[in-house]
Amino acid sequence: MSATKTEAFILKTQDYRDTSLLVDFYTRDFGKVKGIVKGIRDARARYGSTLEPFSLNEILFYKRKRGGDLHQVTQVELIDLFPEVREDLERLSYASYFTELLNQLVEAEEPAPEIFDLVRDCLRFLTSGASAKRCARIFEIKLFEHLGLLPEIKACVICRVPAQELELAYFNVSLGGIQCKDCAAKKGTGTSLPVSKGTLHFLGHVCRAEVKELQHVKVSQGVGEELEKILRRFTDFHLSNKLKSLVFMEKLGF
Repeated sequence: MSATKTEAFILKTQDYRDTSLLVDFYTRDFGKVKGIVKGIRDARARYGSTLEPFSLNEILFYKRKRGGDLHQVTQVELIDLFPEVREDLERLSYASYFTELLNQLVEAEEPAPEIFDLVRDCLRFLTSGASAKRCARIFEIKLFEHLGLLPEIKACVICRVPAQELELAYFNVSLGGIQCKDCAAKKGTGTSLPVSKGTLHFLGHVCRAEVKELQHVKVSQGVGEELEKILRRFTDFHLSNKLKSLVFMEKLGF
């Protein structure tokens, strides 16, 4: 086994035996990595981190060449705990949602540095005091884009009429994009939700811009609510089970 050092976000931890933890990391260089950290619950002083969810760490792990995907992690040094996020329940909830959604959608050990950067940039967004809900929509849109799941918003998914030519557009979750009025009315295409030009404009703008450029972008209440409804349904469509973080946020009205 060879030793490998990389930066990693904590996605999920689980107690293992008496003193160890099983941890899902999202690393800059290797994508999602599953590791075991032995003895951390018994001798935390040996480690520079307590492996808090969504914290950023530098880890050293021994990558197994064969026999499974569970690697031995021998060093964990904290880089950023994002304390401002942890001090606010709403922001803490959204940060937990980001890591849970990421963990559900990505496959193990598929490197994607752009996704690592997205997590970092959105956590920094949350520390800035800008809207946590807007940050969530940005995270969802860009994550879907990086994973190749971004809905079609440039033209009707059936007849291919360009979006700018549509007086009315409808979003079809099962088809993965917008429809024109005539195609949405056809039987057998599933349920469609009306989508405004303002919402389509915001979707396109998020795809083109960097996260840091979107901190001060203002969105009307109507567009925000419409976008949340559409993306929530689209997210649920791609998940086998509803995320615990989403259930918690719905109970609190976040």
